[in-house]
Amino acid sequence: MLYEKFIRLVEEHAEALTKEWIHEIKTNPATKGYRNIDEAILGIRVYDVYKRLGEWIMNADPSDPKTAEHFIKLGRERAKENLKNSEVIYALILARVVLWRYIVNQGVINSILDLHQSLEFYQKINNFFDKATYFVAVGFESVNLTEQNKLKEEDFVEKAVKGVTNWFIKTK
Repeated sequence: MLYEKFIRLVEEHAEALTKEWIHEIKTNPATKGYRNIDEAILGIRVYDVYKRLGEWIMNADPSDPKTAEHFIKLGRERAKENLKNSEVIYALILARVVLWRYIVNQGVINSILDLHQSLEFYQKINNFFDKATYFVAVGFESVNLTEQNKLKEEDFVEKAVKGVTNWFIKTK
């Protein structure tokens, strides 16, 4: 299946993708807060996002609470690092853009069937990054809650997952 080919392509060229993303993050005016973060740390961070994307696609679980927990935590961590929410969200957007641009430029789309499958794959990528962005924003906003309020808010992650799942999977 072409999905596996794309994921393998990403895994085999993770270093090149990471370097491209770091270059984008360090030079883009919308992500100035990332300029003071060590490149090795940035590399670990983007590699983690790409790894989670691959796992999420292969597991085909659109309501994965592990993904929600991870990105909510990520949003909290970035808020504590004094990054702006807009910078963190744009960093995720750049991760998606760098990934897709790389896939397209590798010349693996050679037929109408490949094109169709690649568009399905791109939709999955977008779904993943939309969810990641939402969960990062939820985590970012939750930093301002007191610990007592966090504890009172029952099933914080479950509520966030349910909200985004209803967005992607309409239930009656």
